[in-house]
Amino acid sequence: MKHFPVLFLMLFSLTAFSQTDTAKWQPPAPAHYAFINYGENVIQQRSKLDSVFKKLVQLHATRKGVVRIIHIGDSHLQADGITSVLRNGFHDFFGDAGRGLVFPYQLANTNGPKDIHATSNATWKANRITNSESPIKTGIMGYGMICGQKNPSVCIYLKDENGVPGYFNRMQIFVGKESADYLLTDSALAKQVPLSTKDGENSPSLVYESDSLLTGLQLTRKTAGDYSFYGVSLERKDTSGVIYHTIGANGARYDQYGESELFWQQLKALHGDLFILSMGTNEAQNQELTEQAMAALCDSMVRKIHDIAPGAAVLITTPAGSYYKQKHPNAVLQKVTNGLIHSADKNGAAYWDLYHLSGGKKSAALWKKSGLLGHDLVHYDPKGYHLQGQLLLSALAKAYDSYAKVHPYHPVPTTPIKKSTKPKAKTENKPVGTTPTPSSPKADTIVIPRDHKTNIKVKYEK
Repeated sequence: MKHFPVLFLMLFSLTAFSQTDTAKWQPPAPAHYAFINYGENVIQQRSKLDSVFKKLVQLHATRKGVVRIIHIGDSHLQADGITSVLRNGFHDFFGDAGRGLVFPYQLANTNGPKDIHATSNATWKANRITNSESPIKTGIMGYGMICGQKNPSVCIYLKDENGVPGYFNRMQIFVGKESADYLLTDSALAKQVPLSTKDGENSPSLVYESDSLLTGLQLTRKTAGDYSFYGVSLERKDTSGVIYHTIGANGARYDQYGESELFWQQLKALHGDLFILSMGTNEAQNQELTEQAMAALCDSMVRKIHDIAPGAAVLITTPAGSYYKQKHPNAVLQKVTNGLIHSADKNGAAYWDLYHLSGGKKSAALWKKSGLLGHDLVHYDPKGYHLQGQLLLSALAKAYDSYAKVHPYHPVPTTPIKKSTKPKAKTENKPVGTTPTPSSPKADTIVIPRDHKTNIKVKYEK
């Protein structure tokens, strides 16, 4: 007993240190390059993100609930170089509620994330949101695929990411809205599950939840006619955390997303809490573009977001530097950046200015000199995209920590139950303990069986 005060103080100190340490979101620091002004790596108009920060603070404190982030962009996002850093950073601190949106890019003959593999028993025709003249509609991922062959299938397999198993047990599948019958086979089912769509119903057309942990799915259309496929959201039901959806299409611009009716119809189904907009590189290919025109394009997209998700927060990011026709740094990016910032001011959105914090007009040459810009002088190599993801993640973490310090989570006090004054009814005595109540698993925990096997066979492309 003589040592009790000392032990108590030691335990108190350790507990206090642990609480302080775990309360702050401190992802790995971005790699250091001389041309980056790390002091300017902040979220401007941070208070515009308070609504989502409030949900994130509560999520981290209670380990209950789901926060949905939707990141929309162009080719800088399609390969998932930037967004994989952000997704993993959010999952590490707040919990993993699912991989989010994926698309079978291999079937559309284009590049995609490394952790997504797709195969099919048929040949597909595809279209991208940049081609409005094609009869093939584009949906939630900025892409659309169609197949008219008999009983075509789409098989998507989720590969382990950074050694972490990729599992899901809930799917939102975006297909054509006409009446049709489908058969679903997943990596844990011995039998096929029949699913159907009905003409005129709102998207998502198909939602399926499994009692097993899945690594892949195969959806076969049994009804004759064209099979349209737009993507699928892979989620973890009854699991708290963040779902980070990535939507990126090569060559995409603000106006092209804005003109796609099906894109907005399907996007509404995700119930986003935070929308991040990352475009501008392709707009800057128009050398006659003005700041006012760029601001108007962004204004229109922000309004559409507020139409489908009135309570959502919006974060606008400015593009990194790039060259025009590989000849000289694209000076129009300065106008693009100014227009995006004006739009953020006008529409009450937060913004992150990558263009200026990495050198402004000189940024393209600085990225190139540091060996981070790709051979086409528009796209970046993996290290360049990784750095951009680290920078944005660090800026978001600093903004979150500043909010959490001033607005810590306080549990809502429960109202005590008043005791009834009525006399208790007589009940028969029942034996105690004959039927034990099974304990429910925690909402933020998924137990992965060691002997889990995948029934779907996938051929990996070399």
